[in-house]
Order: sequence, then structure tokens, then C-alpha cells
Amino acid sequence: MFSRALHGRQALCSGLPRAAKALQRRARRVDLDAASFLPRAGSFSSPSSSSSSSVPLEVPLPGLPELEHSRLLGDLPGFAQALGKACRVGDGGAGCFLVTGLPPRLQDLHEELLETARAFFARPAEEKALVDYRQSPQFRGYMWQGAENTAGRVDEREQIEFGREETLLQIEKEASGRLFDRLRGPNLWPQTPPTLRPLVTAWLHEMEELSLGLTRALALSLGLEAEALDHYFQAPHLQAKLVHYPQPSLASYTAQGEDGLGLGVGAHSDSGFLTLLLQDEVGGLEFLDSSGGWVPANPVKGSVVCNLGEVVQLMTRGVYPATVHRVRRPSLKASQGLGRISAPFFWNPSLNQEIEPLNLPGATPPKLVGRLGESQNRMLRSYGMNAFKSLARSHPTVFARHHPDLTCMSDGQVVRRDGER
Repeated sequence: MFSRALHGRQALCSGLPRAAKALQRRARRVDLDAASFLPRAGSFSSPSSSSSSSVPLEVPLPGLPELEHSRLLGDLPGFAQALGKACRVGDGGAGCFLVTGLPPRLQDLHEELLETARAFFARPAEEKALVDYRQSPQFRGYMWQGAENTAGRVDEREQIEFGREETLLQIEKEASGRLFDRLRGPNLWPQTPPTLRPLVTAWLHEMEELSLGLTRALALSLGLEAEALDHYFQAPHLQAKLVHYPQPSLASYTAQGEDGLGLGVGAHSDSGFLTLLLQDEVGGLEFLDSSGGWVPANPVKGSVVCNLGEVVQLMTRGVYPATVHRVRRPSLKASQGLGRISAPFFWNPSLNQEIEPLNLPGATPPKLVGRLGESQNRMLRSYGMNAFKSLARSHPTVFARHHPDLTCMSDGQVVRRDGER
């Protein structure tokens, strides 16, 4: 039905709001010359809903850079040049941009996916619980509102998570014997709506192809050969979500007003390589720009939002920074009482890859400082163990239930209780 388609940062300026400056001072300097350490999502100072509302959003800010999809297919060097400008610290880039002008076939797929996601989240709670993620050793399935948190603050969203569909027989044939192989496996698929599984499967396939094209453009933009990074993605570790940010109650609006709605998800950066996001027309996603202002990623029909993760920041020693972003809770007017639907796709290296800084021609790494929303967590060289660590720390109950022979050390590393890794 769907054919294949190829698809740091400078110090924050003195004009930052007082709350942002205070958080900046508390953040330590990032040493990107140590490849085994990198700020990672999940441990950072995130503003409370009250402090975030003190960060003014009335000042007009430019939107995200727009890169035309047709150029990715027909003019890769030109697309790469535009991508580099959107991502490079020296050019004022923040590591986020829009890929616009997607083909009608992809637009139709994306619209149908978001509509089907909304239908799933409208199902009764007991029905969604049939695919409760606590049943999954791979941490996949449905998570109710409040099941996940960012920097200790509850995320105001419900979601269902997916990965690459693999049978146990496949895994037994290919497993390396490393602990991170436990992240491979089947998804938990809801029975209703019946179209959800084929739509998600088609979407994952299309986003994988688009991500590979963007990876090659990114390599070119860094002065490398287009396929220089391909070996990191021989068997990419895919993660994806369908997300619903529920409409806050009318009482919440009355008490706080529309400018005090708080956050659906607090400021953070993603731990992987690249994130591609579909969103409905409600909006609410915001990115931190190089001057410390929050730039709204306003919905654009026929587009996908792209942002860089911390693997790219490590590989480039901060020449391309991981994007700090947050999601504001949907406004009553924008969502018409229905909340917000989004679908993030996370493009990550193969689990068996070791991540090291690249030898970039002529690059001078910038001196980065801690940024609002940037994680201070330790990132491991082994991508697979880093991914396992992230899930184990975020979901300790599920980790203990399905992996009782393992423990998560104080430094975040996952090891066997007998001491082996």
C-alpha cells in the first residue's frame, strides 16, 4: 500500500529571564572531550509549571527552519548545506528543523495514523490496559497518564510505545549474548482500532527510510562522505510512540488562566541520534534557541519536525547540539477539548554500536555550558547499554519484574547481580 521513499551551543545571553539564568548557573560545564560522559535526558533541572509561566512567550520568535523534502531526494548536497546551518552552533543553529513538502502519499498516512491514535486513546481504560507496558520485558505498550516523569515531574500524557517487531526465533539466531539484547522483541498490539497495527508498521518503515536520508545529509554537512555514518545503523534500534496530551480541566483554566497551564512534558533533550515528530494542529511543542528563548514548532501541514539527540552531540563534540525542548499543555481553544496527539519516532544506532567522537575535518568544538533543560546524566559509550540504562532508571518496577537477575548501579550501569556485564 505504501511504497518506499528515501526519504554546544553558545552561552545563554544576558537577556535570559531570571528563572532561566538561575538554572543555567546551577548547570555544570559539559566536557565533550570525554566520550564516555555526556548529558543525557532524564536528570536535569526542569522549571515547574509556575516558573515556566514566568518565561515570557509574548515576544515574537522566528519559526523553525524549513527544509524541502524534494531537495533531500534530488539535491542532497544543497539539502545538507541547509541542514548544517540549522544545526551548527556557529551559525546559531539549535539542532531542530522542519522537513516540509512531504509527498501526498505520506501525508495521507500521517493523517490516518494520528486519527487512529486519537481513536485508540478514546477507548475505555480497561481496554487500553490489555496492552499495559508492565507486561513487556522490552518496556513497550500502553502507559497511562502519570506513568512516566521528566526530572521528577509527572508527564501529563498517556502513550503507547513500539519498537522493531522481532520474534524470539530471530533474536535467538542473532543475539550477541549482551544484556542489551533483552530490549529486542515483540510489540504489544491493541485489537482496537484494527487499523492501528498496519498503520504503525507502515509509519515505522517510512520514518526509517527518511531517517537514513537525513543521516546521510547530516554526514555531508559535517564534511564527511554521505555514507560515512551508515555502519552505525545496520540494525537501528527504533523506538516510537503515539502520545495523547489530555485536555486540562476547565477548573484548571479558571485557576491559572491560559498562560499558566503548565507543561505536558518538561524541558529535556533526547538521548538518541535523531527524532522525527508528527503532530496534529493543536501545537505546544517548543525548542530552546541559542539566545535562550522558546521557539514554537507551529504545526505545518505536510511536514515532520526533526531534532538532534545527544548521540549527535557526542559524535560532533557539540558542534551540533542536542535540542532542548518541552511541550506545553494544550489550550482549550486550540484543542477544542480534545487534547493534543503526536507521534515521535526515535532513530537510534544499532544496540551493538560503540559511540565515539568523530574526526571532523576543520571542526573546532565550541565551549558549551549547561543549558536550561539539559541533562547532567552519564552517557555510556555502548549505545545498547545506555538505552537499557535509560529504561531501567525510568521504569524501575518493570525492570525489577522482568529482569530480576540484573541491577542498576548507582552510576546508572546495568549489571548482573553476580557482577558480570
